[in-house]
Amino acid sequence: MTRFYDEVMDGAAVSPTQFAVLRTIARHDVVALPDLAQALAMDRTTLYRTLKPLERAGWIATAEATGRSRQARLTVEGEAVMAEAAGAWEAAQRRFVGAFGAERWAGMAQSLGDIVALAQGGAA
Repeated sequence: MTRFYDEVMDGAAVSPTQFAVLRTIARHDVVALPDLAQALAMDRTTLYRTLKPLERAGWIATAEATGRSRQARLTVEGEAVMAEAAGAWEAAQRRFVGAFGAERWAGMAQSLGDIVALAQGGAA
């Protein structure tokens, strides 16, 4: 599935993973990195490796939060790159759902949500 999105979003400035991270940060004004990792179903080490190039590019800013925790926010540049990539992401979504089928997509999305919930210690 990643390969499919990589191919469809080939001309975008961000990868599908980077877009997902930016979009998740954009849903919050500021988000603590442990909360971001949980929202993305990523372990913290993978998240931190994913965030470094986004911060170097100036698309996100991180800062100290309470205790030793850090938080992230989207920058103006990050908002712009996300807006530019949104069309490619939406085209990839439409193409995938069109080929896979809306009903099957809905079922798969529900199943993936259940899997994530179980992995995070909740109930499916």
